[in-house]
Amino acid sequence: MEFPKKYRALRVDQPFGTFYAISISAKTILDVTFSDPLRYNENKELQGSQRKLDEKGRVKSIASYINGNDTAFPNSIILAANYNEKGLIEEDDILTWKISELDEFGNYEIEIPTNKKLAAIIDGQHRVNGFKTASEERKNEMELLVAIYFDLPNPYQAYLFATINYNQKAVDKSLALEQFGYFTEVTESDTWSPELLAVHLTRRFNVENDSPFYNHIKVAPQNDKFLLEKNPKEMDWLISTATIVDGILKLISNNPKEDSNQLRRFNDDKRKRMKIDRVDTAPLREFYLSNNDLFIYKAIYNFFKVVKSELFDEATEKTSYIKRTVGIQALFVILKDILKARLTEDKDVSQEYFSKFIDKFKHIDFTDNFFTASGIGKSRIQNSILISIGFKNYGDIRNQDHLQEYRRLIEN
Repeated sequence: MEFPKKYRALRVDQPFGTFYAISISAKTILDVTFSDPLRYNENKELQGSQRKLDEKGRVKSIASYINGNDTAFPNSIILAANYNEKGLIEEDDILTWKISELDEFGNYEIEIPTNKKLAAIIDGQHRVNGFKTASEERKNEMELLVAIYFDLPNPYQAYLFATINYNQKAVDKSLALEQFGYFTEVTESDTWSPELLAVHLTRRFNVENDSPFYNHIKVAPQNDKFLLEKNPKEMDWLISTATIVDGILKLISNNPKEDSNQLRRFNDDKRKRMKIDRVDTAPLREFYLSNNDLFIYKAIYNFFKVVKSELFDEATEKTSYIKRTVGIQALFVILKDILKARLTEDKDVSQEYFSKFIDKFKHIDFTDNFFTASGIGKSRIQNSILISIGFKNYGDIRNQDHLQEYRRLIEN
């Protein structure tokens, strides 16, 4: 069948938006769609919505499955129609996909005028690409269920993908978080869930020149190296997006999922959207509810600015666990405890104040073999610091067999 092609469509209305479901051959999908990988452009802005295509792994495995006798893909391929491969809306009316209502009974028709690639794959790129090596007969005979969104802006495409895949193991958590953050570009800050705010702040920490994390947060899109171009001597440590986001989240919410549900449920200001009767002891909670994102950023910035100066910059050994994932996780716990104690008295989160604490544990040798890159290592770093700053006693250590090691490191 030559172009144009026409398909009967079912309209589906959901809170996120309306899409249209059609049945279409794998061959046609290959002709008219493209994958748009999530990546940073030269202006440090995100583009695209997809994870990196796994040609040798998932695509190859799916291709083998497609050639079998019992192939079944009941779940839908999700497309965003009328976008070109540059990520721009197609404005030529002759080329754009069209939707029309056929009658009053809810029957619709979608017309695809040409074989130009004007549909970005939001979800299902590995399934689609798996058909590339299939026989022409299989491509033509195999029908796939397709859900089509029309004129869906790129940030919404990324957000939809992240929403679908956030809790699936196959998708890198940092990638999904980057895509959630993409949504902040088209939404008002007072509507952001704790996760969206945490991602926004994480991205800000990574791109602002004076940030203690500048260029040290590993970006997920396409293993992008653009934001990581720096003097090799200064690139001795990298932390994942997920690690920083998780650390920030714990400062503003004890239950971010419940907060997100509350935000979706109500339409008035953020403070009223949250359950008044839910007790949340996160130390920066009140600043999140009052939209004081600047104070949250300032508190984290000032703490880690001192950490970088007193610990990271002084830790010449690349094996120092304080600059690795377990160390950053432990430091966020320390910051949380300090803020809990401090904010009951006043709201001083200056670098001078944090220095008083960091001076008490900066002498600890975090390259010591007692610390490891595991969960145990994180606990040992936390315990060492908490004892040093007086928030814990030696008697609080669960494994008393390690008291000698803690004393050696803390009192040396």
